[in-house]
Order: sequence, then structure tokens, then C-alpha cells
Amino acid sequence: MCNTKFRCLMIAFSIFLLTFGLVGCGSDDTTKNTPPSPPPNVTDPQNSDPVEPAPAETVKVTMYFPTSDATGLAPTERTINVTKAASEEVIAGMFKEFANPPSGLVAPLPKDTKLLDVKIKDGVATLNLSHSFRENFEGGATGEEMVLYSIVNSLTTLADVNSVEFLLEGELKAAILGGLDTSTPVTANESLILK
Repeated sequence: MCNTKFRCLMIAFSIFLLTFGLVGCGSDDTTKNTPPSPPPNVTDPQNSDPVEPAPAETVKVTMYFPTSDATGLAPTERTINVTKAASEEVIAGMFKEFANPPSGLVAPLPKDTKLLDVKIKDGVATLNLSHSFRENFEGGATGEEMVLYSIVNSLTTLADVNSVEFLLEGELKAAILGGLDTSTPVTANESLILK
């Protein structure tokens, strides 16, 4: 009988301790529950310097924008911000600048035109343009001349570009805008430049 009472007492005491221990775990005393300290700064042993973005360079270029009456192309100086002075990156910057003509001049690119890719080889800049270049072109023969030669005359101011080849979504077109021959690379037409 003593043995049974002792066992019952031990079980009750164990339950009491277990219950008291569980209640203590949920206490609001935050001094005992401090968060672990953050790990020390770990550096890559092969590259201990932090990676910083490449500094921007600026390149000055001459660009040609059509006049509002399409009588010629007016030269405009622009500064292009690039991460490196590679001509492909400069050309991409020039295409962004075409959307911002000076007062009194016209943006040469048809609406929503995107430069998909540009490569330069042996003096030829090959431009791969989106379908919008052709689909959204609204000018006639004079407008076509202004658009194409605004691009060609601008890009051939770069030292390593002598002519421009036009691709439409990767395909060479005999007349990308419908009239002027673009089956071969196009060279600058200085007779359109206003003096």
C-alpha cells in the first residue's frame, strides 16, 4: 500500500514539475530569450573588395534630326552616358536620344521602335529593329529618306562605322520602309545635312 501511495505521489510530483516547466517556457521574460547575435561579416577569400558598379563614361556625339517640314537634317550635339565607350553601347544610347528631338525638330523613329540588337563588323553597323519600325512608319518617300538618313548620318559619325545595315526582327529587307534600297549597307547622305 505504501508502495502504491509512493508511486502515485511521484507521478503527481512529476506531472506538477512538467506542467510548471511548460508554463515557464511561455513566460514574457525577454531577458532570458535574447536573439542570437548576427554572424560576423564573411568575406570571399578570393575577392575581399566589395563589387561596385562600373563608373559611367560620357561620349559626345553628333546626331541628325529631321526638320518639321522634312527639308533636311539638323545636326545636334548630344552626350551619351555609357558604362564603357564601346560603339554598340553608344549606338544604343543614341537610339534613346532619337526619342528626344530638340525644339523645332522631329523624332525620326516610328512609334514604339525598339533596337533589338546592334553589331559592328568591318565598319558596318548592323541594326536589328523591331517590327514597329516598319508597321508604324507613316511617311512617304521624303519621310522615309529623313528616317533612314537621320539614323545613318548619325551613326556614321562614330569612328568605326562607315555604313549601316538594317534588319527587321533579324531579317534583311530589300526596302525596309518600302522605297529606298536597304539590301546592302547604307552610307551617309551629306546632301541632306543643313548647313
